Amino acid sequence: MIGFYFSLVVSFFSAFLGGYLNLQGKKFSREWLKLSNGFSAGLLITISLAHMLPEAELEKNYIYAVAGFGIFYLIEGFTKTGSCSDAHCPESHPTGGIIAWSGMSFHALVDGIAMGVGFGRSLQLGFIIAAAIMIHKAPIGFSLTGILASRGYKHRSIILMLLIFSLLTPLGALVSVMFLEIDKSMLFKALAFSGGTFLHISVSELLPDVHAENKRTILYYVLAGILTALLPKFFGL
Repeated sequence: MIGFYFSLVVSFFSAFLGGYLNLQGKKFSREWLKLSNGFSAGLLITISLAHMLPEAELEKNYIYAVAGFGIFYLIEGFTKTGSCSDAHCPESHPTGGIIAWSGMSFHALVDGIAMGVGFGRSLQLGFIIAAAIMIHKAPIGFSLTGILASRGYKHRSIILMLLIFSLLTPLGALVSVMFLEIDKSMLFKALAFSGGTFLHISVSELLPDVHAENKRTILYYVLAGILTALLPKFFGL
């Protein structure tokens, strides 16, 4: 369980520091954010297709995978809160700060549930999911604080909202692990649902964002993410 708790701590600091550094004026370059999102997209889509969904007894639980994809699609449609990599990202979000924060926070909670479900299935799958979430969190934290600052929120309010957002992934992981201890029959359904959410995040949020500009370098980072996620399969893990 040490590995599980370590993943919780790192996921928190990944999200919090990404947002906090933005507030301190230590901005990530637009290029770095796009490349990070490209790598994350490759990771998430491959983890969903090669690791999570095959473990989920999909022939029985396919409806949960569809639900995971569909629910996130609806949330994105109402909140427009993808992980943005544009240097002027906050200005491109028409929704209010509280709506953006709510959408991203729900996203963070579901990420945590996916992490907990992964560890509930196996230590290996848990670490694979946790690694993808950690890489993905810094750009999202960066985007969140940029949106809130552009909406005129006070510094103290932004820090509080960032703190809550950063805590939701560890909280989701803890709750899902405790729930699975009570009802292990939900494991495969939860894996299918989480796989559907990862598929949506990668295909509908990250890939359109990174390919908004036609740069071949981004393609290499997406492929690098795919290959990285496949490495455990190559070694029979």
